[in-house]
Amino acid sequence: MERDEFISQVLSTIDEAEVMTIFFPNLSKALVVDTRAGLSYKPLVRVMNQVNSMEERMGILEKLRPNLGRVRSIAGIPWTKSIRSLQENEIMSRLEKRLQLSGLQPFDSKQICQEAFNKLKEIERNQWATLIKGQSGLYKTIWETPNL
Repeated sequence: MERDEFISQVLSTIDEAEVMTIFFPNLSKALVVDTRAGLSYKPLVRVMNQVNSMEERMGILEKLRPNLGRVRSIAGIPWTKSIRSLQENEIMSRLEKRLQLSGLQPFDSKQICQEAFNKLKEIERNQWATLIKGQSGLYKTIWETPNL
């Protein structure tokens, strides 16, 4: 199967970026990956709230990891597809490999990526449940919910 250009660019960005944030506008969340490492810091993978700018994200990371200094480069990747598609398009496995190149052991790399992926799947599932129940406030249902 041939990859589309967007997925190829994402995979290339993962290979090259020092810090990347894959943001999910539909969830107001971001998967933040900081490959920088130091004596007391391992590479970081964390699901965080979405921010207004890359400068804001850099500031948060610099406060969170002050001994690593300033973030020299950051890549922002918008992801409007499903969370499941991160695995289907090999994004998660590429992140694991990138983290290994940054000093994490294979087991740790796999575990940290799996935890983040599971958290994102849970957030997405909860959002869908809220939406289906008509509790999001974003949409109005065109039918009444039966009183059970």
